[in-house]
Amino acid sequence: MPTISLFGAATTVNVIIAFAFSLILIYLVSRLILSKAGTMGGYLLRGVGSLAFLIAVNFIGRPLGYGIPINLITVLLPSILGLPGLALVSLLQFLL
Repeated sequence: MPTISLFGAATTVNVIIAFAFSLILIYLVSRLILSKAGTMGGYLLRGVGSLAFLIAVNFIGRPLGYGIPINLITVLLPSILGLPGLALVSLLQFLL
């Protein structure tokens, strides 16, 4: 495999191709996010709101023996579904 001296270290062609591919991928993803800024901003705002709700429930519920674990699913579900998602997460934690 041919190597190229880049920044004082031997770099293979595969590394250069992977680097170029990752730059293109970062460009495309950032362009997608910026074009959908209104929608993404809404989901982000709802995500922060659902995280605040989960923290409040845990703060109040832990002394009473009830708590909802904060992880990606318990934050994303209410962010996408809204109030029914919050109710679903709370109900599932209560039942399980």
